[in-house]
Amino acid sequence: ANWVEGELASEFSNPMEYGPGLTMMFASLLVFGLVRSSRLSPMAVIAVGLVFQVIISFSIPISQYYGAFHGVEPARITSDLVGISPVAMWMLFFAVVFPARPRHALIALVLSGSAVPITIGLLARFGDAPALGTEQFLFVFVIPYAMAVIFSYLAARIIYGLGRDILRAEELGSYHLEGLIGRGGMGEVWKASHNMLARPAAIKLIRGDVLDLGQGGLDVALARFEREAQATASLQSPHTVELYDYGVSEDGSFYYVMELLDGIDLESLVKRFGPLPAERVVYILLQACRSLGEAHRRELIHRDLKPANLYLCQRAFEPDFLKILDFGLVRRSALTAEREEDVTKTGLVAGTPGYMAPEMAMGSDGMDSRVDIYALACVAYKLLTGRVVFEEKNVVATIFAHVHSPPQPPSALSELPIPPELDAVILACLSKDPDDRPRTAEDLAVELGGIALPQPWTTERAATWWRTHMPVTTG
Repeated sequence: ANWVEGELASEFSNPMEYGPGLTMMFASLLVFGLVRSSRLSPMAVIAVGLVFQVIISFSIPISQYYGAFHGVEPARITSDLVGISPVAMWMLFFAVVFPARPRHALIALVLSGSAVPITIGLLARFGDAPALGTEQFLFVFVIPYAMAVIFSYLAARIIYGLGRDILRAEELGSYHLEGLIGRGGMGEVWKASHNMLARPAAIKLIRGDVLDLGQGGLDVALARFEREAQATASLQSPHTVELYDYGVSEDGSFYYVMELLDGIDLESLVKRFGPLPAERVVYILLQACRSLGEAHRRELIHRDLKPANLYLCQRAFEPDFLKILDFGLVRRSALTAEREEDVTKTGLVAGTPGYMAPEMAMGSDGMDSRVDIYALACVAYKLLTGRVVFEEKNVVATIFAHVHSPPQPPSALSELPIPPELDAVILACLSKDPDDRPRTAEDLAVELGGIALPQPWTTERAATWWRTHMPVTTG
């Protein structure tokens, strides 16, 4: 018998009758074949899946509503009569079971959620559904699916986040991730514990989906992150954060495991407690010089010294112990700078404008360790005054000031007494010409050590401050 004759003829007389069903069937078979194929990358599979979600979302209401409202009075089309299309459940189901990045899932959900109102609008346009008033159309065919998009997106975010956390916990070797400590421009820092050792740790990782740099940019970012790990691992100063391990997880995140510090970064310290007395600033700077001295001897330049990257903690029984973090912009001077240039220039800003030496701001090829001397002086300025050296309205103005404007002495902006000798040392470090600065961190330490301080900062004073303001918690 001929399938398109007799009683079945009416079923195939209009493509709108059988088209949506055939579309769903062929789309499902096509996606099944593509997913089973080994030629597609995971990202391509996810893209195909999201397209499949949208195709099905449009096929459902076309199949459901075509001819359903023909000749129906507008007044009869209410939420009680029409109900909710299966599209809403389809969106929620797909958001929960399909591991798409939240922002990609949101795009697919918005398109899927628009399927019902678009279908009804087209049917009304061609006379297959009555024209509805704006309010009626919104309440029956728009708002329910807008709510479905919102709930589905929230579900997608939760499921995606849980999946990544579980995946990381399994992938990062012997370390279990316990909680997020903080986020930065290059990645995240997590508190972690070793499955066999009692020693706690912090794990820093870079997430490619957050950077969204594309494959080329992501490769550059990962290279920069790996260099940070390798550079930090080569340093032995107790004032440089200790590195335990590093590697690349299966999802492309680069991570390294470092010691977990109990304390506060200098940016937060000034924000919470205000400017520091001169003797404490000298005490902190001398420790920074010990870390930088070793790095510079190994021809490593930090290039991103700022209060947020200097961490004050209690180490064993020694309070006010400084650790320098984040050698993410570290660069070897002279011989290897040329080889590393591609890693630091592709879409990644080198340094922080408020702490950037003039030659660094100008992109000079002859940068050496004195850019760190300049940045450390900017840090000292912030610690003494609570202000950056140049408070300008935007990044360009800030960089211009570092290149051209003479700084005020810290004592002119501080309510606390600052010895003239400390003023002079900081201003010398802030010289526009690198030749006018101390040549090495060791030279700077000698100059700082020669400053006469009425009340030197001692271990006893530091211990009293920590007991008063940041007592150690146990458990």
